[in-house]
Amino acid sequence: MRIATLGPVGYFIAPGTITTLLILPVVYWLHAVIKNQWAYLGLVGVLFFLGIALISKVLKTSGRHEDPSEIVFDELVGCLLVFWGIALSTQSLLVGFLLFRALDIIKVGWIKKAEDFVGAWGVMSDDIVAALLTNIALRLLF
Repeated sequence: MRIATLGPVGYFIAPGTITTLLILPVVYWLHAVIKNQWAYLGLVGVLFFLGIALISKVLKTSGRHEDPSEIVFDELVGCLLVFWGIALSTQSLLVGFLLFRALDIIKVGWIKKAEDFVGAWGVMSDDIVAALLTNIALRLLF
């Protein structure tokens, strides 16, 4: 459970927003370290499947089926995906952060439909769809 909640972060007020804020320096560091964007995407993919496994275990252990707010590993993966292939600047980080959080909170259209997947797939998928839409918007803007 500790990894799925990123330790105490999942228990903070507005845990998804706090997680996304805390991941922004990691995004910046990863962009500096991983120059190949396909390698970066590979890392995101590995984290996605790790998240499915972790969240499945947490949901099974807790007997819950919905998306518990304390599980924030999905926001971590989503935030990393938001900035895949995006040139980082103060503006792109700010717009990416705000748009990703807005889409993840409001959950319209495909994002809401993605929540309908069973178990951990639903928990992760809404953030992935929100991240992909944000990434597309950033590519158009920057």
